[in-house]
Amino acid sequence: MRRLAALHAVVALAVAGALAPLACAQTPSTPPAGDPPARLDPIVVTPGRIQQHAGDAPASVTVIGGADARRSPSQTVDDLLRQVPSFSLFRRSSSLVTHPTAQGVSLRGIGPSGASRALVLVDGIPLNDPFGGWVPWRRIPMASIEQIEIVRGGGSAVWGNGALGGVVHVITRRPRERTIAAEGSHGSFDTTNLDLFYGDAYGPLRLALSGNWFETGGFKIVRPSRAGPVDIDADSTHGVFNGRLEFSPSRDVTLFVSGNHFDEERQNGTRIQVNDTRARSLATGASVHTPDGSDWQLNVFWQRQIFHSVFSSQASDRTSETIVLDQRSPSVSVGGSLGWTRTFGAHTWLAGLDGRWIEGETDEEVFLGTTGAFLRIRRAGGEQVFGGVYVQDSTAVTKALEIVVGVRGDYVRSSDGRRKDVPPAAGVPARQRFSDIEYVIPSPRIAALWRATPGTDVQASIYQGFRAATLNELYRVFRVRNDVTVANEHLEPERLTGGELGVRQRWGLVDARLTGFWNQVQDQILNVTTATPLFDCPAGTTCRQRRNVELTRIRGLEGEVEAKPARDVRVTAGHLYTDATVLEATTLRTLEGKRLAQVPAHVTTLGVRWDRPAWVNVGVGARFVGGQFEDDQNTLPMGRYTVLDAHVSRTLAPRAPWGTVFLAVENLTDETYAVARTGEGVVSIGTPRFVRGGLRLNF
Repeated sequence: MRRLAALHAVVALAVAGALAPLACAQTPSTPPAGDPPARLDPIVVTPGRIQQHAGDAPASVTVIGGADARRSPSQTVDDLLRQVPSFSLFRRSSSLVTHPTAQGVSLRGIGPSGASRALVLVDGIPLNDPFGGWVPWRRIPMASIEQIEIVRGGGSAVWGNGALGGVVHVITRRPRERTIAAEGSHGSFDTTNLDLFYGDAYGPLRLALSGNWFETGGFKIVRPSRAGPVDIDADSTHGVFNGRLEFSPSRDVTLFVSGNHFDEERQNGTRIQVNDTRARSLATGASVHTPDGSDWQLNVFWQRQIFHSVFSSQASDRTSETIVLDQRSPSVSVGGSLGWTRTFGAHTWLAGLDGRWIEGETDEEVFLGTTGAFLRIRRAGGEQVFGGVYVQDSTAVTKALEIVVGVRGDYVRSSDGRRKDVPPAAGVPARQRFSDIEYVIPSPRIAALWRATPGTDVQASIYQGFRAATLNELYRVFRVRNDVTVANEHLEPERLTGGELGVRQRWGLVDARLTGFWNQVQDQILNVTTATPLFDCPAGTTCRQRRNVELTRIRGLEGEVEAKPARDVRVTAGHLYTDATVLEATTLRTLEGKRLAQVPAHVTTLGVRWDRPAWVNVGVGARFVGGQFEDDQNTLPMGRYTVLDAHVSRTLAPRAPWGTVFLAVENLTDETYAVARTGEGVVSIGTPRFVRGGLRLNF
């Protein structure tokens, strides 16, 4: 496979090189001397589901441009997003090698388990796994990114289920002329990465094709002091292809169809533990501007995937392992949305509806952990239906004051819940049917933006949001070494009530924002350690179950600063302080006053870029993450750490701006830090120093 990857890279780069003489290879014009230009706010669509400048949205919005994404040391989108302090995954590890079920998004600390507490979109279509809610980050090739919009704060008022803590929206590139981009790199741990993008416009037709092929030999993910003969490198291989065709017969009408194909295979650090994912998706839709000034957006999508994962039990000295679970989780999802926008004088109205149907199950072979003998087949699953309608009014009260009022109502139904055990264990029914559950949930939002002075903006908002338990949380058991987490078919939806107050200040070349936020989550789903082992927890394991707790509180401060002290220099810094605590847990009093698992109190980021294309471009980034707890009882601490990254690039020659060579280093100081910890003391570690070099071509 590695030889095939290298061959693919060589062929792609050779083809791109052959096309180079056909490209316009003029030296880019030198900008005039003088003060750096004023920073312009990018256009965003995510905060209010309408196009507007980021600075005009009464919300906390951060935008990462496609050029910044491709000049980042990061190889994955989730690692790229870590430059925003409020962004984190369930565990600290990168999607480079970590298990897919640990790739759920948390924004501002709302995320103490593997399911995402933020909605992730690609061109308006949900990317969150329909069965488990986690995010397959590798389905997004870096070369295809136009920009990424990260919106913090409850987003359910316009986006519905899943946008509990906010929305991450990836906007892909739209070709307006022929564009060919290729990037190939090779580096540490025998890692090869190839990104390709092709775009072209043929009159009213526009075509965009992108793909990524990635393979790494990986590295050991258990701390060396606890590693044993069973521990091997956690390797990973995947391929992804995206295609989008647009047809614009006039300026007012655009039709599109898009598709995605994704295959991934992972070795999870031991010989028995593997997982793989096969996913396909299709989408179609239209954008229409009518003579009365209305804008209409229609999207329809279909997704299908099979997720497979094998778990093992390891001996305490890690000299041997035994298979305990072999799971396959097929799922299918169909959904769509229709939105309408129109401006009436000082009012911009937004209304729409959307819906989604999901069916999935987990098909498992269960083995005896001590001998590996086959015990039973376990099957469990169900269906979910989501449907919502929303309306929002943005009113320019004065030139300095804008008020946004919106409300959304959602219908949620979980049905056909079932479980079958063959042969059944003593005292366990062979077949179980679970009661249908349905809810109608309102999600209001009120926000205001006040331009107090030409350089000072004040924004405030109060909101409610919700997230329904996924099929994975309702029906699937999972295991991390000897820690077992059991499903719970009775889970209630999480409901958030919160607000924020922020000030944005611009002093010449400095742009700073400080936001205070406060959220309470009713019926938050936690992985709770049980006093008495449940049936699905074999003897000798630490048993946890997904359970609702009455009330948690997440509050804190978030600060961001961007400065351009010189034309060639850009400095960014951010800090997040989070106090995430369980307030009420009537049936689990020991949790009250405890910090939420997987939420650090402090996260700080710093980035410095120096761009001199005629010489060299240099970027350096740092991320500090404070201590946190692995578990709900706060008995398994994980210490703080700091990671430094760097990226250096240079064009091949002044007359060849289409070619750039680069060197990227992640974890420059080779910091060893914990990303997970089990009850018996086995500590998983994050990505060590990772060096790669490559060539980037743009025509």
